[in-house]
Amino acid sequence: MTSIIAHERLLLEQKERIMATEVGVHVAVAPGEAASARAAIDSSMAWFREVDRRLTRFSAESELSHLNASAGCWFATSEALFTAVRDALAAAQASDGLFDPALLPQLEALGYDRDFSLLTQRSGEADEAEVQASYPLGLWRDIKLDVKARRIHLPTGARLDLGGIAKGWAADRAIKRFFQHVDNVIVNVGGDLRMRGGPREGELWAIGIGDLDETGHADTSNHRAVITFGRGGLATSGSTRRWWYHQGTRQHHVLDPRTGRPVPLWMHAEQPEPEAIDAGSLIATATALAPTAARAEVATKMALLRGYPEALRAVEAAWQNDLSAAPHLPADRGVALLLVLGNGEVAVSANLEAYLETCAGGGMLWL
Repeated sequence: MTSIIAHERLLLEQKERIMATEVGVHVAVAPGEAASARAAIDSSMAWFREVDRRLTRFSAESELSHLNASAGCWFATSEALFTAVRDALAAAQASDGLFDPALLPQLEALGYDRDFSLLTQRSGEADEAEVQASYPLGLWRDIKLDVKARRIHLPTGARLDLGGIAKGWAADRAIKRFFQHVDNVIVNVGGDLRMRGGPREGELWAIGIGDLDETGHADTSNHRAVITFGRGGLATSGSTRRWWYHQGTRQHHVLDPRTGRPVPLWMHAEQPEPEAIDAGSLIATATALAPTAARAEVATKMALLRGYPEALRAVEAAWQNDLSAAPHLPADRGVALLLVLGNGEVAVSANLEAYLETCAGGGMLWL
């Protein structure tokens, strides 16, 4: 853990690789509050490690894997797993299924059957019939929760992957569970953020929005813009790095719940997919701002699924409460978007500036 004196605030920072990503906690407190802040950071890191053990789908011994193996029967769960599944199902309901946590069979059929770090150099040798196999869609609607007994019933054939919401969910839960007494804190779980306050008196947390490099990969060292805000959540999703080869074809982890197939996205400037004839029409990365990190994470998946410019229109209509402009869903409300397109251009929703001013208390600087 590092400590930095910043204008009479002590900035405490700790980072650790958990949940297959980098988890970072940054707290700014008066020197006299440092001991309690350090204890809160230590406790939150221990909790993140427990969440990782329970929610990973890459270990047959995790609680999530045991739940998936019990499909067709009631399964008694821990508080962490029950809450994560409950919130994932609430997100599915609010998005009318555009976010779907029950697509694990489809992901595995496309070759995403192990930790992503083990996929990058693997071309995949599975039979093509496996990839084309038909798996039921929309099974999330049949999942049952028993709140009183804290049990979950998955329908036969359903298996969950919480990767589309778990990082934001964990950031939100950590803020609420461990840092209620802290006015200035930011929790970063693999780029999905929840924060309030700022590092110094009169300053807000500053978040850089990455660019694309010359190969079409996300470039976090080069920023197109810097967003400052003091409350709420932010998340970024895309497939500029998280893709792999399966049966000689590139695949990625953002699936269309209506088809079970990957959404057309910009993945790389080299060897473009046949449909990627216009880099300006495909999204490379989507960044969402929302009241919570989990809502922001779900909003990025919805944006990638809808594509450009439909994604912007949906959140703009929801912001204006204009049902005639475009149909929108509960998950669209209170969301602003910034999209980096495959040609490097940036498109933002018309409500981004208003969102930063009214909901997040910040602003944006273009670089």
